[in-house]
Amino acid sequence: MVLLRDNSGYLCAAGGSIITFTLLFKPWLATGGPDGTIWSNAFGQTHITTTLVGLWSKNPPAHSNLSGTWAIFATIAIFLTVLAALANLWSRTEALARLTTGSAVAVALFIAFTLVYLNSKGPELRSMIGSGPPTDLGTQVGYVIRWASGNGQYPLPGLRKVEFETAKLTGTALFAGATAMFSAVAAIAQWVRMMKSRRGTG
Repeated sequence: MVLLRDNSGYLCAAGGSIITFTLLFKPWLATGGPDGTIWSNAFGQTHITTTLVGLWSKNPPAHSNLSGTWAIFATIAIFLTVLAALANLWSRTEALARLTTGSAVAVALFIAFTLVYLNSKGPELRSMIGSGPPTDLGTQVGYVIRWASGNGQYPLPGLRKVEFETAKLTGTALFAGATAMFSAVAAIAQWVRMMKSRRGTG
């Protein structure tokens, strides 16, 4: 029990890091519009549902290449946090304690960078399910085919209501950020407690 209590902060950091890791594969940035929906996980992998009405347009929707660099760095730091925390249960060295704390803080920073990066890519993600210029002949052909096949209504100006959404971070992404931050705080608190204890006995 003493062993667990003396490492509770590091174990909380490890557990929080594992939760954060599982959330990396869930939708982090999502949006929808008149021609479908799209979401991306923390690694920049997208899932698109669309009827491709702008496929034959002279200016078809652009494809966005989202990067997962920060999420990959976060993954490496997560594994380092977990391994260091577990190793510290047996060895209980200052080096492992520092490594656990440092890697937990790194996870929080990398997750924060991921959130900021994806949030900045919202307009690009939104444009991937655009329908192209409405005056474009190819776009109009796409609208007619979609309507004729029963996959959507023809957008008549002034008669049809069309819903648009801005791309936004999901609750999962924000929860992952909070979990990573909690893990970092738990590790730092444990480190501070350990240092005070050593000064008291020194």
